[in-house]
Amino acid sequence: MKTSKWFAASALLPLWLASACGGAGASSGKTADGLTKVKVAPDWIAADITWIPYTVGISNGFYKAAGLDVSLVPPPDNSSSVKIVASGQADIAETTLTDQVFAAKQSLPVISIANLSQTNNWGFFTKTGAKLASPAALKGMKVGVFDDAWTKAMLGVVLRKAGLKATDIQQVTATDSDIPLLIAGKIDVATNTTNFGPPSYAEKTGAQPETMPATGLGAPDIPIWNYAASTRWLQKNPDLARKWLAATAKATEWAIANPDAAVKAYEAYHKLKPSGYATDLAEWKATVPLLKGSTGLFTATDGQWTQLTQALVAAGQLDKALPPSTYYTNKYIG
Repeated sequence: MKTSKWFAASALLPLWLASACGGAGASSGKTADGLTKVKVAPDWIAADITWIPYTVGISNGFYKAAGLDVSLVPPPDNSSSVKIVASGQADIAETTLTDQVFAAKQSLPVISIANLSQTNNWGFFTKTGAKLASPAALKGMKVGVFDDAWTKAMLGVVLRKAGLKATDIQQVTATDSDIPLLIAGKIDVATNTTNFGPPSYAEKTGAQPETMPATGLGAPDIPIWNYAASTRWLQKNPDLARKWLAATAKATEWAIANPDAAVKAYEAYHKLKPSGYATDLAEWKATVPLLKGSTGLFTATDGQWTQLTQALVAAGQLDKALPPSTYYTNKYIG
């Protein structure tokens, strides 16, 4: 559901390979200058602007000031960051609420410790002037999708509300962005989010796509992205979790106040190969309004998790909804 930026060099790949091959576990000690190591697994196989809090936190010294040496462990696919944390190969994951729900269903030792975003900005996008009359119009269309849990869950919820089945549409799986497929006419509809889809579309066409938000089609208005951590790691390192969240909050606030500099720091980090400064900036500016709720950054509520799990149960994607405390905690937020 994203437009991602690929690396100019595989600077982070050795971290994943070392973990996958039985290398040192997460938070394996301290650096020579006394910083405590913390490994973070982003939720996508390649960098995108949701990395900005990390890259700003690293480049601008917010983590170092908290006594932390933060490194990133990219997952091998778009649904593995929570599994990397559950297996002890990283301490904290950027993931989605749906990944956390399904992790709990499998009794994986992972719990959400903060919301990254606070609203559901996922939806359907069509070419300029080709607006969908209703979700029922999706029947028979070629729809761009991704292999992540969020896309599968939200698509299932919307199709069920529209009286459709997955077999009623032609799903075309994209590994990177599906917006180029939309522009090229290879799909009729793209599934994406408002902070990734429209900026990518505008970059290539100079126009805005037609948008049909999922929240107007029966999907719950709940956060998409969250931060999750290993319960085993949390038991041993509660102060580290608090320090990491506090430093990430400072980096996020700085990036909100300084969008141009934040994007430049992101693009410079590990020689990321951006698709274009203007697009990256547009994506970050479209992300900023999603980050804060009524109580500011991070805080989650029982209602958010209840809405999501009830929607998944109603769509036949989840057997039963567990108590919200099974999925999340706010105890590590400062």
